[in-house]
Amino acid sequence: MNENIKEKLLLQVEDYDADAADQHPSCRHGPTVLFYRQSETPNDGFYACSAYRNPKLCNFRINRIQWKGNKWKRSTEKVVDFPKAANCVNDPDPTSHLVALSQDDVHAQYFFDENALHFFADQCQALRIDKVICMGAPRLHFHLRRGQKIKSFLLDFDERFGKYLSPEEFCLYNMCNNHFFYDRQPFELFLQSQDNERVLIVTDPPFGCRTELIAHTLRSLMRLHNRINGLPVTPLPIFWVYPYYMANYIKQDMPELQVCDYKLNYTNHSRYTNVGASRRTYGSPVRVFTNVPLELLKLQPTEGYKYCDKCQRYTAVENVHCDRCNNCCSQNGQTYRHCEYCDMCVKPNYVHCSSCRRCCQREGHDCSLYQSKQHCWLCGQRGHIETNCSDWLQLKCKNRKNKRTIGCLICGQNHSERKCKLRSRYFQESQFMGHTLITIRKQKHKHG
Repeated sequence: MNENIKEKLLLQVEDYDADAADQHPSCRHGPTVLFYRQSETPNDGFYACSAYRNPKLCNFRINRIQWKGNKWKRSTEKVVDFPKAANCVNDPDPTSHLVALSQDDVHAQYFFDENALHFFADQCQALRIDKVICMGAPRLHFHLRRGQKIKSFLLDFDERFGKYLSPEEFCLYNMCNNHFFYDRQPFELFLQSQDNERVLIVTDPPFGCRTELIAHTLRSLMRLHNRINGLPVTPLPIFWVYPYYMANYIKQDMPELQVCDYKLNYTNHSRYTNVGASRRTYGSPVRVFTNVPLELLKLQPTEGYKYCDKCQRYTAVENVHCDRCNNCCSQNGQTYRHCEYCDMCVKPNYVHCSSCRRCCQREGHDCSLYQSKQHCWLCGQRGHIETNCSDWLQLKCKNRKNKRTIGCLICGQNHSERKCKLRSRYFQESQFMGHTLITIRKQKHKHG
């Protein structure tokens, strides 16, 4: 395999109940993940541990060709016995005294602060949630089981919680491959719904974890819930805790998720906190991504939020509504400004680049490199901007010969191609599960 570290590493995850021919080999942390370079095919890839990024901690690796060449199947995975309960089973919240695991290559264990716990509990009450799957969110699990009339099940990679919880509310779990180390039956019993019980998934994965893995696991849990309850394809409400700057990655994997303005803090994180010398000027970058309609989530004005009548949802106080964008666009805790050239709201320190037709972080940047990472506002594809769009150049449009780089290339007006009313003449758009598919309309040729 060509080890070009600068090239994007793609991956494939084993589907639950996969046929023997499609199964991945397993390491001691469950089924492995198939990795391969963008310029190669999956057959050129290799299998490696899903949870441990550092090969010194788990050195399992086997080439796909070598694995497929073996005629023997993967051995049956051994179910680990649930640990015997300790004398501290009645501890109301062991996260208040347990030393948080801090090995970033494996664990990034940070615990929600009190405001975050109340936020989740309030949303559960407002949404009439009956059961919560706490995936990598132990402090929330202990908060819900104390005084809240909500059932909770903790799925976590920290086996220490087995000393404080019973098999009916905890399972040692790898969220990167949906692997249950203990018997899964208690969790399946938890998923059984009676009288239309509502189940919510809250996940707080390590921020260095590949979003493709978490998205695959969330979809696997939803399929398991639907199968157990005999339901058709029915989504479960999701709260995915992740930094706002990872939004593009999450949207690629689960486009149905939207970002809520709530700024989430941890008690033991040196940067993502709102107290002490470590507090950030614009607040924590950690947000909640959810498929719950944002208008159903209530944020507290006493914590720095307001209700926007135009958006009909709660936003941060600094998130000023833009009439041109028809949205409260800020994401990073600053008040965005609207750029007349981009026709969109941008961070206040951004500067417009006429060559890139976009606002950038700084002047004097590498335009070709920057443009190669953009999504075209005409065809929607990544890797070029509108002036270099091959689809647009193929269209027999009188405007395509215009050398302008400012203004709409379709009509010449002062707005972006995304908002042009004439784009439907040339492009056909369809929506499915949050994805937008853009195709070129067939042009009618005039005869004579």
